[in-house]
Amino acid sequence: MKRNTILSIVTMAVCLSDATAGLLVTEITGKAQIDGKDAVATLAEIPDGARLSLQGGASIIAVDLASGKEYVLKGGQNYRVTPKGPQGSGGMVTAKALPSKGMPDIRIAPGMVAQATLVMRSLPKTNVPSPISPVKTMVISDAPLFRWSAVEGSNGYRLSILKQDGSLHWDSKTKETQLPLEKAHRLAPGEKYTWRVEYFSDGGRTAEASAEFSVAPAATIKQLSALKVNASAPFSRRVLYAALLTEVGAKEEAREIWKELAKEKPDDAVLRKFADAR
Repeated sequence: MKRNTILSIVTMAVCLSDATAGLLVTEITGKAQIDGKDAVATLAEIPDGARLSLQGGASIIAVDLASGKEYVLKGGQNYRVTPKGPQGSGGMVTAKALPSKGMPDIRIAPGMVAQATLVMRSLPKTNVPSPISPVKTMVISDAPLFRWSAVEGSNGYRLSILKQDGSLHWDSKTKETQLPLEKAHRLAPGEKYTWRVEYFSDGGRTAEASAEFSVAPAATIKQLSALKVNASAPFSRRVLYAALLTEVGAKEEAREIWKELAKEKPDDAVLRKFADAR
């Protein structure tokens, strides 16, 4: 039913590289174990055939990524994960359908989060309008917002977006430190771009910096749009959306969600790991 996956999220998550993935844990309250030995953590994968034991008062919300079904498991009983879903003492657990199915396997690793390399010219770093976002990430929009740091004494900035072949896609001037891409100049899904910001003083242009980013493929944008959540969405849905964003490479957007999740559950080491990732 599923593709083989290798879980390498953080040390608290269960590593089951030779097993067939069944469920992805998107929220856990209390304590639970897999096959009587491995503790269940946020983003742990529970393979088909595994047995889950939940302590009294515990609960787990888990998702079958292939079928797009969500399950709520209650504490004080044992479950067996089957290709058709988890089965408890009272029979098969009732599923709730998510807005999308056929979601990619979550194979998030801390090493996937990379620092951006900025191209600096003319002046020391403190006098350069450093790109803030998007930087070395994938965006889930064909008209993203560009943000950069302010430079004291600046009379304005020029934002330029370059295609992968180096040709100019769009440029514009502003006195602000952010600028949304005009809808008439939408970016192409699946393409890579470089954006450059330069500032001007009374003497003209004085310094510039650039950063790279990419736009998600059209199919990815469509699927994530169906699963997109807001701050009032259930905790488990926000975990799933953040995990999928991180998986496809939209690290900046994911990080903001991870930060909010970690605030809500400060004792969850997995959430803290992703909230602190750079």
